[in-house]
Amino acid sequence: MVPRQARLRAAYSDWYAGITPDTWHHALWVREKALANLRNGSPHWENPNGRVLSDVHFEFQGGAIGEGPPGVERRMPRPLE
Repeated sequence: MVPRQARLRAAYSDWYAGITPDTWHHALWVREKALANLRNGSPHWENPNGRVLSDVHFEFQGGAIGEGPPGVERRMPRPLE
């Protein structure tokens, strides 16, 4: 099975230091980079649904289907600080 992958949309490349836009990366790696950016306050953004990686900022592919309703992928919410 292909691991969950994320691709940063070029329009948001200035918001995510260290993540190359338009390139598929392992989603957990991207999530950790995005969290590091948030912790450093550059830039400061908030995803209203509580997820670290926004569907607006990223495209996704692959990954396992998590527990829950059929066809719904498991996604990790932002950790408590």
